[in-house]
Amino acid sequence: MKLRLQRLYSEPQFFEPIAFQSGINLILGEKSETAQTQAKKVNGVGKSMSVEFIHFALLRDFKDTRVSKIPTEKCPDDLTIILDLSIGKDSLQIRRSLQHPEQPTIIRNGQSVTFATLAEATRFLGDLLFVGEKSGFSSFRSLISLLMRDEESEFSDILRTMPVKKNAPPDRLPHLYLLGLDVVHYRGLLQTIKEIDRQTKLVSKIKSDLTRGNEINLKDIPAELNAEKTQVARIEAGLADLRAEPAFTEVEKDLNEIEAKLGALRATRKGVNFKIDQIRALPQPEAIDEVDLEIVFERARAGLGKLVQKSLEQARAFKEEIESFQRSLLNDELTILERQQRELNLKIRSLSQQHSEIVSRIDRKGTLRELSSGLKMAVHQQQNYHRRAALFQEYKDADQQKEDLQGERRQAIDHLRKELSENAAVEETMNNQVAAIHDRIMGNSDASFTLTVNTKTTVKQPLNLDLRILDDGSHSIDRTKVFIYDCALMFAECTQGRHPGFLLHDNIFDVDQDTLVQCLNYLQEQDDSGEDFQYILTLNREKIEVEERAKLIQLDVQDHCRASFTKANPFLGFRYQETRKASH
Repeated sequence: MKLRLQRLYSEPQFFEPIAFQSGINLILGEKSETAQTQAKKVNGVGKSMSVEFIHFALLRDFKDTRVSKIPTEKCPDDLTIILDLSIGKDSLQIRRSLQHPEQPTIIRNGQSVTFATLAEATRFLGDLLFVGEKSGFSSFRSLISLLMRDEESEFSDILRTMPVKKNAPPDRLPHLYLLGLDVVHYRGLLQTIKEIDRQTKLVSKIKSDLTRGNEINLKDIPAELNAEKTQVARIEAGLADLRAEPAFTEVEKDLNEIEAKLGALRATRKGVNFKIDQIRALPQPEAIDEVDLEIVFERARAGLGKLVQKSLEQARAFKEEIESFQRSLLNDELTILERQQRELNLKIRSLSQQHSEIVSRIDRKGTLRELSSGLKMAVHQQQNYHRRAALFQEYKDADQQKEDLQGERRQAIDHLRKELSENAAVEETMNNQVAAIHDRIMGNSDASFTLTVNTKTTVKQPLNLDLRILDDGSHSIDRTKVFIYDCALMFAECTQGRHPGFLLHDNIFDVDQDTLVQCLNYLQEQDDSGEDFQYILTLNREKIEVEERAKLIQLDVQDHCRASFTKANPFLGFRYQETRKASH
């Protein structure tokens, strides 16, 4: 579906409306006519900010737009940004306020809908833009990010669309969508690669636990587990024989009862000991100094006169009663607890003695001592064996799952290679389009576009989209390369059926003068040839003033100018300093 911007404005009016048309649209930064040095500057007049408002209207996350960094006091409380546009035959108006940026309103052919979330609104626009598409691609913002590359991407790479400072891998899906490749399959391949990465980390962690940080060879683990299994079986069999001893059978119930009582009494004693320690750790109650008491008493008697009948001695006596009461509370509690502690000690000592007597009476051959140590060893051996056995099984399962995922990856890679082979005409058409544009702009066809598959297992993005031109790698050449690629995507026969025919470049032409002139002339030639597209460009007028006067530019700059900003008349009508964080 074709996408066309028509008008950007606001309610109440916060900036001069900008009306767009089909074909080429220029947003210019120009020098002021005054003689002041500052007026001759053309940077910072608001060209990029106008683009930020378009991004905001097209539902970019509020925090990711410079609109969010305009100081709150500079904006009307009820400011709403409005963008009129069309998608296919649908007439749309997007209304988004700074107060509630997550709940935009979209009016479609006169029917208004206010969305509860930004995700719902972007999904709605995606459904309109990709209607009838069977590619599986539906990310409206992802495609818009490609069609409106962020200036801070520095136009350094054909795949990168977001600011360089965002350390995120470029999204290839919108490129694949425009090229007519299977987006769903490639998205699944990327998900498989992520799962392999997670599974590899899990396998590595389990292996480290099993081998105690690689102290043991993994190949030796099965033999060690077999040996431990045999030992556990022997211990369990021996314990069964010990439990069959007549002496143990006779007193097992009595010993169990005594041990249970001892456990309960020791737990109670532990609680009592804790309380005693707490009381002993408390600071002594604060005593009232005699001098302080006398000073307070004399002041009270001086102020109240005959109303104070008590003597200083009576006040002292009252003070001592209070302090004595505080001490007695703590002492009484401590006395009770210490008595409980003594009683518990006596009971524990008595039960321990009973336990020892029973053991000594029947343990002439060391049966109980062997049983006690045997039980501890058995529990330890059992726990260790079962833990390691379970961990080894978990390792085998995880490693098998990793192998299965790697198999899925190989199949997906084979599918991708087959798809590229079947769509070789797409690569050839794009390659020819790139070479033709390069020839028109640079005067030679020394340029190429290729689609290749990287089969290395460590690669996170197996599909490479590579555009090479003569002397690429420099700042200005890379920008020219991005311009050629974006135009090839818009004008190539293999992509026109899916491309919205819309493109915006914000300050892309930091290039030499001849390249700039030829790029503008190329765009004018596309317009003259009847190509159906909308191209929006922000540009400093001073870059082309000489070429305009020399009539080297075919494009009528003034006729295609949709907005013009100066230091004296910036986009927002005022100067300000951006806040570091979103201010709304």
